[in-house]
Amino acid sequence: MSLLLSAQNLTKSFAHRPLFAGLCLDVRAGERVGLIGPNGAGKSTLVKILAGLEPADAGTVTSRRGVKVGYIPQDDVFPPGLTVHGVVTAALAAEVPEEHERDTQATITLTQVGFDDLDQLAGTLSGGWRKRLALARELARKPDLLLLDEPTNHLDLPGVVWLERLLRNAPFGYLAATHDRAFLRAIADEILEVSRVYPGGAFRVAAGYDD
Repeated sequence: MSLLLSAQNLTKSFAHRPLFAGLCLDVRAGERVGLIGPNGAGKSTLVKILAGLEPADAGTVTSRRGVKVGYIPQDDVFPPGLTVHGVVTAALAAEVPEEHERDTQATITLTQVGFDDLDQLAGTLSGGWRKRLALARELARKPDLLLLDEPTNHLDLPGVVWLERLLRNAPFGYLAATHDRAFLRAIADEILEVSRVYPGGAFRVAAGYDD
């Protein structure tokens, strides 16, 4: 499998406390990685660094030319006043120049994730539907790799089951940080644990959570 993203010798501290040091990680096409670790180990920080949203204190993150990396944060924030359709079309503005194509792509994706009313204001959505909209915003961009930070937050049980099925059938690779063990068992073929007890700050197993 081709290499999508590579992190080499990442070091990061928070409030003068080291989270991880010398951490190395490769993610290849189609890999399904669950990210675990104790509270305060730096899971969310690592995901943000991989997504290019936060700098590391040291080390590098590189991606293959042309790779699209999507990111789903813990808390879903949308520009005020936009409809759900507007949120997705705005995310496509830099990548899809034709308005008609953006509209079509947004409509198809939103329908696939369960939206009926595409003119509903994003600000009126419940937590679970905000999560679905955040996913639609990234899925419409057709990512090669999706980074998810606690993606089951705000989802009820049917929503979690829906997300499990979506990921298991996805054509892209992903790395999902979560505390939800049942969710990990369902979606992860590999486990990466971030903890200062390991040399380099991380331990990776090419097997599911129970293994």
